[in-house]
Amino acid sequence: MQSIIRILKLNEVRKGISQKNGKPYEMQDAECLLLKDTGEVDSVGVLQIPKSLMGKVTEGDFIGHFALQPDMQTRKIGAVLTGLQPYAAGKPPASRPAA
Repeated sequence: MQSIIRILKLNEVRKGISQKNGKPYEMQDAECLLLKDTGEVDSVGVLQIPKSLMGKVTEGDFIGHFALQPDMQTRKIGAVLTGLQPYAAGKPPASRPAA
């Protein structure tokens, strides 16, 4: 599944120790717009940046690639960002390139 995303601001990396298991963690999120194929704003929200992309993500327009995964605590299934591909506004999203 993919969506057009405009990352407006990357928030600071938050670090701490989990109260539940005592292990250290790092997490980062970004203030984003979800865009329609026309480039118009569809909605606004916060996107969790996966650990594999922390330090590599910049502000700009992207095709966000997502997978469905259950949340470790709530067990609710939701979309999780798996990759970002630069996006030129006005062009229809291409299919995901081979890794």
